[in-house]
Order: sequence, then C-alpha cells, then structure tokens
Amino acid sequence: GSFPRQRPEFTDKDFAIVNDETYGEGVWLDLVENPERFTGYAGAGANAIWMSIYEHNCFGVPPYIQDTAGGWGSQLVNVDGKSMPFVQPPRKQRDLAPFLESLAEEDAGLTLPADVPKEYRIFYRAVSGLHASTSTHICADYFNATSNKWEPNLNCFIARIGAFPDRLQNIYFNFVLLTRALQKMEPYLAAYDYSTNAKKEDRAVARLIPKLLKTVKKAGLVFDDSELFLAANGRALKAEFKDNFRNISRIMDCTGCEKCRLWGKTQTLGIGTALKALFSYPDRAFRGRFTSLDFKRNEIVALITTYFQFSRSIEDIGIFRAMYQNLVTDWRASNAVPTIA
Repeated sequence: GSFPRQRPEFTDKDFAIVNDETYGEGVWLDLVENPERFTGYAGAGANAIWMSIYEHNCFGVPPYIQDTAGGWGSQLVNVDGKSMPFVQPPRKQRDLAPFLESLAEEDAGLTLPADVPKEYRIFYRAVSGLHASTSTHICADYFNATSNKWEPNLNCFIARIGAFPDRLQNIYFNFVLLTRALQKMEPYLAAYDYSTNAKKEDRAVARLIPKLLKTVKKAGLVFDDSELFLAANGRALKAEFKDNFRNISRIMDCTGCEKCRLWGKTQTLGIGTALKALFSYPDRAFRGRFTSLDFKRNEIVALITTYFQFSRSIEDIGIFRAMYQNLVTDWRASNAVPTIA
C-alpha cells in the first residue's frame, strides 16, 4: 500500500508551524466552548515557557525593554521560585498620578537603543503583546474561590499588565499588526470558502466576515509593512525572524496545560499568519485568482480567532481601567487607603 504524502512542517513562506487538519492525527476542539481564561496553570512550569521564548528567541531585545518577566507566568511565583504577591494600588496620593498613567489611553512609548533593528523590536513586541493579551484574558475571567464565580480580578491585571505601560502598548501593537494583515488579505478573505456544512454557523460566518472586512478597511493604513526587511541583510534577517517565530510554535507544545497549549498555539499561528501575509507575499498576490497563495484553513481560522482575542483584550483593558478609576473615586471620597477584595 501507499501512505499519503505528508505536508512539510512548514514552507519557506511560513512564519509559524502549520498543523494542517488534512494531514496526520488531531483533535477537533470548539474554541467558543473552551475560552481562554484562568486555569490554575502557574508556577515554574508556566514561567519556563515564556522565559525560554524571551531568552532564546527574541534576538536579545528583552534586556533593553524589561528587567524581569516575574509576575507573568504566575500571580504567586516569580521566575526565581520566590513568593511574589499581587501588586497593590498605591497607598499615597502623590503616587496616584504615575500609577494611573500606566492605565492611560495613550502611552508615550519606550526609548530603545538606536542599534536595535526595528525588525527585532517588532518581533519582541509581537511576542510581548501575545503574552500580555493572554494574561489579560486570565485576569478578566478569573475564578474567585471565595464567591465561586468567574469574574474580573483587578489585582491580577495590575500585577501582570497595568503596572507595565509597554505591555499594554504591545497589546495595541498586535491589534494594529493583525488589522493591517486583514486589510491586505481582504479580497482573498472575502472570496474564501468558509463553509463547514453546519448551516447555522455558515450563515453566521457569511454575515459576519463581510462586516469584519468592511470595518478594517475603514481604518486606513494603520501599519506600514513596506518599510521592513529593506536593508542589505534584509533577506537573512527575514529568514532568522521566521526561524525564531517557528521555534515559538514548538515551545508552545511544551505547555503542560492542554487548554493553555491550545490557545498558545492558535494565537501563535494567528500572528504567524499575519506576518506571512505581510512579509511573504506582495499586495498583488491578494488580487485576481490568488494562484500564488498558500494558506491552510487552520491559518485563516487562527488569524480571525486571534484578531477576536486581541479585540477582547482591548475591551477588557477598558473594563479594568473603569474598575480602577471607580476604586480611586471611592478612595478619594472616603479619604481611605484603597483595597481590592
């Protein structure tokens, strides 16, 4: 007998590992029924995943941007294994202004050394934004063991995201990156066959996809991808960029929590698909008959799902910002030290 030809783990145009559903074995999971939320997966194992990504795949940029990844993998355990409780709101009036600034609508940005290539910065920001978005979802849908309810946890958000303006900023950066990819792919995505033979879901998709594409088209040019990989070493830099991002896909396989692994791989593929659209194909490839394009169904699903996840993060940030402002208002009214239950 003969065996079906296996698709390579990736092609030269791929920025992430693509597990095509038509090859090999896999399990179908409903992402709607399995939302990204707090799972209890924390501690050294969770920290090791992210530290491996930052230390070995981000071109040495993180030391310029942040001193530690502590507080990201676990709300209780730092990377050195020592206790790290949630960050508390400031207890003195003079500390309020700088703290609130980290929860502001706009951030001034970071000053990085001039010799860090912008392509490296973009890579780091994509990874950091994914990490920050994941942490936002965990804090927004957090299980309160006292009330036995799933609810937003402001302390969790402050500890992981709110006290770090760059992490907030990188969530918005990824949203812009994904928006630009959807804009570029618009003709292709409008003509794509999304049918699954589930009539109700197919009707919903047929109604929602045109709305999504119309919305992103109205945004105008949000990110100029034409300015990247133009230097003399641009081709080699892009190859290194792809290699490192594919490696993140592999690292996600080491996640001990099945649901965490599902969402980590899905969103890594989603961002990888956006990068592939932006930097592996010219604009003209998304017009006409699309004969040069090679996107698997999993990539399209991951791209749109990841865009939704970052949209959720931005919505959650607004909720946490309102929660904190309410806390401060109540504090000022009572002239007391704010605490969070």
